[in-house]
Amino acid sequence: MRNKEREICANMVSRRIKSLPREWPEVREHGMPTTAIVLGTGWGDALNLETLWSVPLVWLHGFESLEQLEGHKRELIFARLNGKSVWVLSGRIHANENPIDLNLPKMVRLQTEMLLQLGVKNLILTNAAGSLSGDIKVGDIVVADGFVTLFAPKMPLWGGEFCSPEDTLDKDFRQLALKSAEGLIDAHQGGYAMVQGPFFEGRKYDKAILRMVGASTVGMSTLPESCIAALYREEGVKVLALSFITNTDSEDHSHEENVKRVNASSSKLGELISRIVAKI
Repeated sequence: MRNKEREICANMVSRRIKSLPREWPEVREHGMPTTAIVLGTGWGDALNLETLWSVPLVWLHGFESLEQLEGHKRELIFARLNGKSVWVLSGRIHANENPIDLNLPKMVRLQTEMLLQLGVKNLILTNAAGSLSGDIKVGDIVVADGFVTLFAPKMPLWGGEFCSPEDTLDKDFRQLALKSAEGLIDAHQGGYAMVQGPFFEGRKYDKAILRMVGASTVGMSTLPESCIAALYREEGVKVLALSFITNTDSEDHSHEENVKRVNASSSKLGELISRIVAKI
């Protein structure tokens, strides 16, 4: 059961989005997107989009206190990608941002729930993550087939919203991603562990524990979005979670180096998403 107050808020935002652009005949021409892509760290310039319309998140009710990210626009984009209409969320809101903003959990939730209220059924979540396996190298893609939630922060769920984030990780969606990666980038399946951050997990002990309980990758996002999507499972919502591997399990952590590594592979990442979207 979904929290009615949060659902109503997301529905209000979705209706506001639909009413904003004067060029909305583009939607009638191309169709309301049923696919949305959430851009993770470093993925911002990967997609070869034909942007038709965009709106800054701070213009929307519920995001008024949202802080901007240096070098990243926080906006919702209506675009065409490889012949398909898509929503693209740029500047994802992380659970480890402003610790004194009491609205942060609501905004973390709203960024996903508004997409689902807009009619999204295929939710592609991207992130930059660290490898916990010697078989998974920097530059690889890992398609999440499950989550390790033992060390995750509090999710933006309200009382009574019992759900399993794994329920929306669709097997056919995963196979489509793996097939699309062939000949382009090395891809694997594995478990994703979320830690809150913004501090990195410890190399000496944390990584060993996460590996022991089955995780292949570790990052600071994706689980909240999957939890909210799970609340809409009965409406046919499916999730594809893609991690670009930015560091091994033994390297020193560096956010700047992580971003550089994603940017260096942006053309491959963009092509991968384009192939997936074309086949949905």
